[in-house]
Amino acid sequence: MEGKLTRTIRRAGSAAALVLVFAATWTLLDRTEHRPGWLTVEAPAAAVVGQPLEIRVKLDKTVEATLISCTLHRAGTDRKIRGYLASSGPARKAGGGETYAFVFEVPEREGMAFASAIIFLSPTGEWPDGTRAVSTKLMPVKRNGPATENPGLKKTRVYHFSTAAESAASKAAERGPRRGPSPWAHPVIFVILLSSAALCRAKAGRKSPDTPPEEMKERSIWLAFAAVFVLGAFLELSGVVGHLAAWGRRLAEAGNVYDLRKPLQKAIMAAVAASALGLFLLFLRALKKPGSHLLLWWVGIGLAAYLSASFISVLSFHAVDVVRGMTWHGLSPVDAVRGAGALVALLASVFALRRKNGTQPG
Repeated sequence: MEGKLTRTIRRAGSAAALVLVFAATWTLLDRTEHRPGWLTVEAPAAAVVGQPLEIRVKLDKTVEATLISCTLHRAGTDRKIRGYLASSGPARKAGGGETYAFVFEVPEREGMAFASAIIFLSPTGEWPDGTRAVSTKLMPVKRNGPATENPGLKKTRVYHFSTAAESAASKAAERGPRRGPSPWAHPVIFVILLSSAALCRAKAGRKSPDTPPEEMKERSIWLAFAAVFVLGAFLELSGVVGHLAAWGRRLAEAGNVYDLRKPLQKAIMAAVAASALGLFLLFLRALKKPGSHLLLWWVGIGLAAYLSASFISVLSFHAVDVVRGMTWHGLSPVDAVRGAGALVALLASVFALRRKNGTQPG
């Protein structure tokens, strides 16, 4: 009875730890999103050509006295804000806690699929002197829509928009020496993965009718690892993953669900983090069992680390993009984790093969 209670407590503790890691990862990723907190914006769900469009802005109480302006811009099917559409009039005096209504007449433009309002603060009211700026969530453009005097306004998402000074600083940085990820990371990881695949295949050996069921099961796992390593090696140099990610991005844009991707990305990354903890807990449990295939576990852990880091790096999330852009002698942290995972799997495969051949590591 006592042993059963202990197992129940351990399982409950493990489940609580997984939930905690999931929630902590979600919260951390949520905080990395650059969400302007100095204003809230209300806008209609869509912009109708030839009809008025109202943007309602409420400034946070912390905003100091300045001038506020709002302009309407267009975007094509690529969802990139570029063309100017209309102005709501001259800049207005602004202060913390105040609410402003900006009204536009939506003109027709060729190739216009979306509209977005850009709101900025400036001591002079001019864009070159802007100190803060945001863009609203893209509003689909409708044509020949029903006339309405007061379209419903709802709170909408806003995103940081680079001011003129920030854009100039960014362009100046681009003209400097570029320190992007080195191209040698993929070939090196390719060699490690292919070597791991060969070692796993050698460890699996040949199938024999006299092989015990337990060894047959282990052989199947080694063969599965070898197949995954081969697939990973192919993906490292083929560029297929990049094409699939771009295809998924275009599909999301076409389905008008591109802005909804972030909650899904955060959920996936939080699930990966929780799964990593779950795998580690299973590994600790395996250590206590006599006759556990620890080297097989180490190969699995290394492979899981490689796959998790590779999968997360494909997700175009702000925090991931920032980390991926950081480099040390041409090596990004993401590639370092991927390479370390692959290397752990390779070393474990080497030791496992040496043990099979009767040579103990060490």
